[in-house]
Amino acid sequence: MSIHRRERSAALIYPYIHMLKCPICHRTMTTISRDNIQCSSRHTFDLARQGYINFMTRFFKGSYDKRLFTAKRNILSQTAIYTPLIDIIRDWIEGYSNGSCQPLHILDAGAGEGSLLKQITQNTSAVGWGIDIAKEGITMASSAYEQQVWFVGDLAYSPFAEGQLDVILNILSPSNYEEFGRVLKKDGWIIKVIPRDRYLMEMRELLFRDRSHQLDSREDVLNRFSKHHHLIDSIPLTYILPVTEVMLNSLIHMTPLSWHGTESAIASVQETLSQITIDLEILVGKRR
Repeated sequence: MSIHRRERSAALIYPYIHMLKCPICHRTMTTISRDNIQCSSRHTFDLARQGYINFMTRFFKGSYDKRLFTAKRNILSQTAIYTPLIDIIRDWIEGYSNGSCQPLHILDAGAGEGSLLKQITQNTSAVGWGIDIAKEGITMASSAYEQQVWFVGDLAYSPFAEGQLDVILNILSPSNYEEFGRVLKKDGWIIKVIPRDRYLMEMRELLFRDRSHQLDSREDVLNRFSKHHHLIDSIPLTYILPVTEVMLNSLIHMTPLSWHGTESAIASVQETLSQITIDLEILVGKRR
């Protein structure tokens, strides 16, 4: 099985190896086998048995653990919590691809365990690339989703050559706008999803009942976004969902919010949470 996954990944990447560059010397990647990928300076990066390539050049120990990614996988695969968001993103990408005879190359920057990229690119001709600094998430992604390419890597030093990507997705995840601009094509798009004030408010109110918990200022996010990208559209998306048993078991662990909640607050969420608000904003931009 591990050989199959590595061979599958190598076969997916091979036609597009010219799109990649070495994160150490910045030269072009030239050869790939089921065991590794190598640049013209012979820096070598192994294909893991799950099928992903680890492009990290420094040690990183993050806080995101397998429980968080398992919770996200469960809630995304077994509920419709983000279906309206996925539908909007797919509609935008379909409009962008009209008239193009070449497959779109779509990078999910901060892909986590991969379910969103899989759902956005499934049944399309797009080539999906997923990158995340958390190896635990990418291990799950590459083990489950074989039609996309998965990398462990740092967004500040991504393994892409200049001007290679049609669309970058950045969904509820940190950004590196300078790097996004470098790897996007001249007419490429960035689709960034940010939380608004009411996002998961029922859970936040229970977890932080006696404390304040502020999201990043929308104005600050827009200012940073606009420094690097022309804002084409801003789409608000708000809806309320009943909390099902499947959702309840995963919701508390799918975000870092629970890290800051007391045991009693987490128990209160699990006992009383009956509905949840999804309140997002979708920013669509083009490279400056």
